[in-house]
Amino acid sequence: MTDAYTDLAGRLGYGGSERMKRVLRKIMDAEESGLVAGLPATVEEISGRLGKPVDETHRLLDGLFEKGLIFMTSKGYQFARSVLQLHDATGSNASLDATYGRELLDLWKEFCDAEWFQDRAKTAQEREKPAWRIVPALGVTAPGSRILPSEDLELILERATRFAVVPCPCRRIARSCSRPLDVCLQLSRGAEYAINRGSGRELTREEVMEVLRQAEEAGLIHTVPNSAEVTSVICNCCSDCCILYYPLMKYGGLEKGVARSRFQADVDQALCTGCQDCIERCQFDALEMVRVVGQKRLKARLDPDRCYGCGLCAVGCEARAIKLAEVRPPEWAAVS
Repeated sequence: MTDAYTDLAGRLGYGGSERMKRVLRKIMDAEESGLVAGLPATVEEISGRLGKPVDETHRLLDGLFEKGLIFMTSKGYQFARSVLQLHDATGSNASLDATYGRELLDLWKEFCDAEWFQDRAKTAQEREKPAWRIVPALGVTAPGSRILPSEDLELILERATRFAVVPCPCRRIARSCSRPLDVCLQLSRGAEYAINRGSGRELTREEVMEVLRQAEEAGLIHTVPNSAEVTSVICNCCSDCCILYYPLMKYGGLEKGVARSRFQADVDQALCTGCQDCIERCQFDALEMVRVVGQKRLKARLDPDRCYGCGLCAVGCEARAIKLAEVRPPEWAAVS
């Protein structure tokens, strides 16, 4: 008979993975794994199976919910629907560190590096439509550019009902850079979930805008689900740690996994001072320093094929020599 850990790992697509089973064993004991394997179910159904009072069953479920193992749906509580959901829910909850220290995060890192990242790249390469897209940084588009509601961070926030920030699970697990952790923004129902389970801190809209600005200054890419409406999350990503960018850059599939914004960096070489800050800030290696006839200093030059239109180069350009130019039609945002 299949044990509960193997069953649950199998639901995530990794029934044969000892690494995934080690993650599951670390975060739940045998009794909890059996309970979770019996989901989806209502509290009353679970209480009957366990032979426990409803209030005691509620306490057990609350503990699993806070750990990020189970979620409430229309069918009752159920186990995480994907590795991504489990990774984010358990990895972003810093309160678990008091119980597991670095051990849980290290087990996640081992699984990601050895198995999951290659699979994520393969899945991305097979996609017809990128699952994620880049939103340009604030205030760096060229004058006269059209900013659509789906790519305007301020308008996206206006449509949200509640806001929260959680520690970035990717950087907590990977530890490959020193960029800020508290930049993973949850919106509306996503915010309610994070606040209710104690993994997120509620923010005002003004505080969210400040987090976005801090993320840009730190060189983080605004990334959202590739849909007409951004309803749940705004990620602020790096290519060193992010489970989206890092594996797709390493194993291939970035173009199919992440849609570029409708914009592209435009360098005014007459204004460029040759400081090279943009080279350091670009995570796509889209900029290089070149010699220009009649100029003593090297000047920045863009490789348009590599630019994803995030705008981080423009954010860090003190000379204001870089702006984001609108190079793709409005339809791009809807069909990418």
